[in-house]
Amino acid sequence: MPLFAITIFLSALLLFLIQPLAARWLLPYYGGGAAVWTACMLFFQLMLLAGYSYAHWLTHRLSLKQQRTVHGSLVLLALLWLWWAGSVVSAPEPSGYPLLSILSWLLLLFGLPLLVIAASAPLVQRWFADRFPLRSPYRLYALSNVGSLGALLSYPFIVEPWLPLSQQFTGWQWGFTGLALLLLALLRWQLPKASTTSEAVAAASSRQWGYWLSLSAAGVVLLLAVTQQLTQNVPPVPFLWVVPLALYLLSFILVFNREHWYQRAIWLYLFGIGLVLALVLIHFGRLFDLYSQLALYLLILFSGCMLCHGELARLKPAASQLTRFYLAMALGGVLGGLLVNLLAPLLLNDFHEFPLVLLAILLLAVLPWQRQLVLWRKVAWLSGAASFALLAIWLHLLLNQFTVHQERNFYGSLVVRDIPVAGELQRILIDGTTSHGAQYLVEDQRQQALSYYRPGTGVALALQYGQPEAGLANGSKSAGRHFGMVGLGAGTLAVYGKAGDRIQFYELNPAVISTAQQHFSYLADSAATIEVLQGDGRLVLQQQLQQQGSQQFDVLVLDAFSSDAIPQHLLTREAFALYLQHLRADGVLAVHISNNYLDLTSVVRNHAHHFGLDALFFHTPADSQNPAATEWVLLTTNQDFIRQEAIQQAAGNWPTRLNPAIQWTDDFSNLLRVLK
Repeated sequence: MPLFAITIFLSALLLFLIQPLAARWLLPYYGGGAAVWTACMLFFQLMLLAGYSYAHWLTHRLSLKQQRTVHGSLVLLALLWLWWAGSVVSAPEPSGYPLLSILSWLLLLFGLPLLVIAASAPLVQRWFADRFPLRSPYRLYALSNVGSLGALLSYPFIVEPWLPLSQQFTGWQWGFTGLALLLLALLRWQLPKASTTSEAVAAASSRQWGYWLSLSAAGVVLLLAVTQQLTQNVPPVPFLWVVPLALYLLSFILVFNREHWYQRAIWLYLFGIGLVLALVLIHFGRLFDLYSQLALYLLILFSGCMLCHGELARLKPAASQLTRFYLAMALGGVLGGLLVNLLAPLLLNDFHEFPLVLLAILLLAVLPWQRQLVLWRKVAWLSGAASFALLAIWLHLLLNQFTVHQERNFYGSLVVRDIPVAGELQRILIDGTTSHGAQYLVEDQRQQALSYYRPGTGVALALQYGQPEAGLANGSKSAGRHFGMVGLGAGTLAVYGKAGDRIQFYELNPAVISTAQQHFSYLADSAATIEVLQGDGRLVLQQQLQQQGSQQFDVLVLDAFSSDAIPQHLLTREAFALYLQHLRADGVLAVHISNNYLDLTSVVRNHAHHFGLDALFFHTPADSQNPAATEWVLLTTNQDFIRQEAIQQAAGNWPTRLNPAIQWTDDFSNLLRVLK
């Protein structure tokens, strides 16, 4: 029996270690967005479905001898493939279809090993049930979720902070090697003595299948929707991936380990409270600090998962249908992943799947049992569901009465709204939940920079006064300057371009480019020559360096946002080394660090010290026309630029003490240490 337990524990540990590892690996190539995590989740759901399907076929179609031969061969093939692929598979290459390129890369590198791992849970449990018919195999399912939970909790606190990505992957390879040896030992010595493939298994009814699928899909959609909500404002790093997923797994552990640990009435009432909290968070979440948002979202997630998985545990079949039950759960998980990754971006222009799945879970928890409810309870729950739906619709219409344009794609959700500010109508671009550019609609004010880019901010000073030392020495206003802007937004920074200047914008999200061109006039009205390059700023700059050499920017601006979530790969030491190669020797690097949740000052200051740069901090308070306070850091070796009176007057004291230990590299970037 210990061999069964160790094997299933290790398989779950490896499965859920590779999820954050692979997503962390992929993030820099796809802009650091939360969609990378949901795409990885879809891949793992697909592999679970493939593994469970294979396990069901293997145990019901083949003899015991054939099972040994087929599965033993697959284990050896997967082991050889993993070590070969790890040495030859190159970095991912983003395409016009990012979801497809992510799935293809993951399949090439991890497909066969993950098929073996995914099949391990149902296979080992089925073999256990045949070997020990008087014991419940579902306790092993709870144990597998303990292994999964251990993997998730260890990654952000132990694995990621201490091991480079390359060593993480090598360690995972050796872990899979150990699992392969355990599986081969299990096949050789621990399988049941007689084959059970001839056993007749009663088919589940279509209604039962439908309920299994619906509950499983709803749990996955809720997990992904909550993760999306959390990572709109904070970088989608492993910590914020694994905490929701850990609670998702904890609900499985509780309901499948002890039946009495799931009390439907208690969790239903908690979920009802969560529905009210959800409406508040969706529309007024920015009024709460990060920790309050995290606690409230996780309460909603956990109560919803306890309902979905508790009902699944109530309906679990006999051991003879075990693989079929897990197959239905895996298929439901895939359907949930497809809903979030494929259908939702096509059919919905915002993250509406969050309130929709909450309503679906409430109905799934109440309707099948409505005949057992007394009349007043039945009326109360159904009335609550109707009230939630109507209130969600009313709040959505109220908030969107000023909306001019809204769209959603792989990279997130964009909204353009015309809103009166201090008596003047401003058109505002909102990415996620944060404004990323605004423009007056009145003709004679359209070329006035607003928001984070208004006159007097750090970036405005850099673009107005940042010019070669030769130009400063003779007092001339330098013409023909070259600016680089990582991040487009509404295109506001184009107003600082003069005739003869060249400005290159680097923007990952094609929806941002089309929105800036169609709904704002900054790009069209600029006197400078404008070029917009689509792609991740760091990757495009790297390609330009290799193919064209240094761009020799006078000023390079780093302003790549997805709401408040700044992609970490743009703020590592290696990234700064690349930026400096594209700057003139006397150029200026302007870094936007305004953020509600992260204190990035030590990250940037430590980079400045490493590269021998002077770093100046600029804080611009909010005013009536610009409701957001702004923080920029300028880095340069140009002493003439620093000594200018306008720069000296605007530069301020650093808001927090320097922490020399915060050193971000491509291998190490601990988000927890920079939370405010």
